[in-house]
Order: sequence, then C-alpha cells, then structure tokens
Amino acid sequence: MSRAYREAVGDLVWVIDCNVWVAKGTLGRMVALLQGETLGQKYKFVHQLPLVVDTEGSTMAEETQNILNGPERIAGNDLSTTRPSHQRTFAKIGGGRLEEMFLSSAHPKFYTAINTVLIAPCSVGKSTMFRKSNLNSLTQNQGIDYFSQNICEDHLIGDLLWKQQMPGETAGENYGKHAMLFGDLAIQPMANMSIAEYWQRRVRWLRVRKFTVTLATFVEPGTESFLCSAYGAFAITTIPFFHTHLHLHQTWTTFPLFWLLSVTLWCAADWALYLHLQSGKSIDFDEQTPFFARPPPGGRRRPFGEWFLAWIGRETLALPIWVWAFWGGTKVEWRGKRFWVGMDMRVHEIYDEKANAGRAAAKGENGKARRD
Repeated sequence: MSRAYREAVGDLVWVIDCNVWVAKGTLGRMVALLQGETLGQKYKFVHQLPLVVDTEGSTMAEETQNILNGPERIAGNDLSTTRPSHQRTFAKIGGGRLEEMFLSSAHPKFYTAINTVLIAPCSVGKSTMFRKSNLNSLTQNQGIDYFSQNICEDHLIGDLLWKQQMPGETAGENYGKHAMLFGDLAIQPMANMSIAEYWQRRVRWLRVRKFTVTLATFVEPGTESFLCSAYGAFAITTIPFFHTHLHLHQTWTTFPLFWLLSVTLWCAADWALYLHLQSGKSIDFDEQTPFFARPPPGGRRRPFGEWFLAWIGRETLALPIWVWAFWGGTKVEWRGKRFWVGMDMRVHEIYDEKANAGRAAAKGENGKARRD
C-alpha cells in the first residue's frame, strides 16, 4: 500500500479493501463528490457506508442454486468456500451472520447519523478517497507512511484531514471536511467466520477505538438496544414526571414491560433497516454483478425467524464484548500475529520466547541486526 501510494501518478487516491465490491459508476461519483461537482463544494475526504453480506446461504440448497444460476453468480471477489453440511454449525459459521447483522442494523444507524450532522469524523477504511497533496501537506510529505505504526490508519487519515487546516484553507480556499457517498455501498462478502473470530474482530477494533475516540467508545454500550431500553425503563419507573403527568405506574412490573416494548420497537426498526440496506435497490447491476450484491429473491435475504435469532445473538453479545475489550486489556490479534495497543494509538508486536531467541541470534556482535 505504501509503494502504491508513492508511485500513484495522479493526485486523487482511492483506498479500497481488496475484498470489497462496489457498483459500476461508484468511482466517478466519488471523484465528483470530492471535487465539488455534486454539492458545489470540494471536500478533503470522501468515504462509503460499509455493508457485509454473509454468503453462507440459509441452506445448502440455496448456496448450490447460487452457483447453478449462471456465471454471473460467481463473479467478483467472493473467494470463500462452502463448508460441508456437517460442519455448518452456528459456532463455526455464525460469526459472519453476526457481522452482517451489525453492519446492517446498529452500525449504519449511527454511522449515517454522525455523517449527516457532521459533528465529528466518523469513517472506516473499506472505501475512501482523498488527495495526496492534502495529506502530504499535513504529514511532512510522508503520506500514509506517517501512520505506519498504527493499526487504524484509515480512521486516522480521515481524522487528520478533519482536524487540521491545509495550506490552501489558510489561504482562503473553502473545503468541506468529510462527505459520505450516500446511496453507494462498499459491500464485503464474508463466509466461514466463526463466533470466536467475530468476537476477536470486535474486540480488536474496540481496543483500538478506545484510544482514538475514548469518550465515544466509553458511552457506546448505551447506544445498544438492551442497555438503552433499560435506561429508559429505569427513568420511567423512577422520575416523578412520568407518574404525575402520564399516570404511568412506577412498579417493578412496569419496568420489564417498558423494556420489552422498547426492545420490540428497536427490533422492528432494525428489521426495516436491514431489509432496506440488503435489498440491492440502489445498485445498478448487470451480468457482471456478483450474486451477493444482487437484489435477493423475494426481496428478503433472510427469513424473519433466522434474522431474529442473529439479531438476538448480536444484541446479547454487544455488552460482554465491550466490557472485555474496554476493560480487559490492550492486546489484539491481527492476521495471525499478536500486538498490544499503546495510548499513543501505535501498535507493538508481541513476540514469543522462541521468536525472541531467533531475533537475538540474528544480531551481530555490535548489536545491529544482520542484513544478509
């Protein structure tokens, strides 16, 4: 990535994950938004809403049908394989369904809300675009190498462009900070993710975020349905206003009833949002569009019962994952290696004793590492 950035000929840089799919025309729309051709104002940073599709279908027959429906069904970057039926336990493949749920319900609500009111930088690195000249002017011409010690360089690039003024801005040029390309999704197919892998993935990013956006990460549990509904139920059954003016009984019976009502409404809103995001209606598809980006048969990617079980699982795990990530240490796993995250947001690899012995043996008498 560093070499590609340095050798890029143009000034506009599009950073997109290799396993992310976007619809045709997305690049042009991102450039138009960045250059001010869409809203009449140039922006320093443009990004997309991420969306995960768990390509492990509801049944083996559905997955087989996806392959038999023609060559367009296997186009794209979905390189995952289907597990045999006896290996399709929820523990082994359920992580993908939970990740799909998270990025189709809780995450997009707050992601789009923050990027609508634009009170703070909020972006992920699935698909982002900015100018090399802008970033270089704020990093002493180091570009993305400025963030080489960070595991969340995508967020930090957006954060830096948000908070710092570029030379052009100080000279009077008018730039918007961030802009999200509404309507175009950065779709990531996923399969064979276990529950343990989902746990580790969420813990990794929470432990990074607790040093980058500490306050937002600290209050995050209060934005989840179970805990937020408990806050509301406690307020209604405790604050005199609700009893005096609304004549609500402040009893232990009222508490669970209001909690259940709140969670039910929350679930209904998430179901509606899930159907909307996973409908594929905003995608201009053709014969090259992969099956995971196409509108699902019948308008629903999952039946409600299957979706509801994943929703309950995601909501139930949200608080335990947050507690372990926020209070349980600073160590994370990333691509088979272990790191610890410092308060300066830099990551440091953790070597085991065997690796340390090998590193020590590789040093010469003067203490410098060998280069042969």
